[in-house]
Amino acid sequence: MAIIHVASNKLEKYINKDKVVLLNFSATWCGPCIRYGEILKQLDEELGDSVQIVKIDIDKYPKLAKGFNVMGIPNSRFYFNNQFEQPFFGGSLKKLKEEVLRIKAK
Repeated sequence: MAIIHVASNKLEKYINKDKVVLLNFSATWCGPCIRYGEILKQLDEELGDSVQIVKIDIDKYPKLAKGFNVMGIPNSRFYFNNQFEQPFFGGSLKKLKEEVLRIKAK
């Protein structure tokens, strides 16, 4: 599954109800976001059918970031079974994979 880059303020069309969705709030000028983006690419390659990654540029879509109370970036939020999880702050591929599997097991 490919990483989706949000192209509108309407998030509903990016939410896949059959998969764990990882919303990633970031910005092009953010160094940690760029490094985290590489980890997200690895996650997509390893768990592509289990997780849908949706990247949201906070400079292009500040209302979406504000709606999720994003105060710092990179910031991620998982969505599964019609509900959003608490913000996820973890940098390693291992932690992300564990979190996807934990959420899917609910």
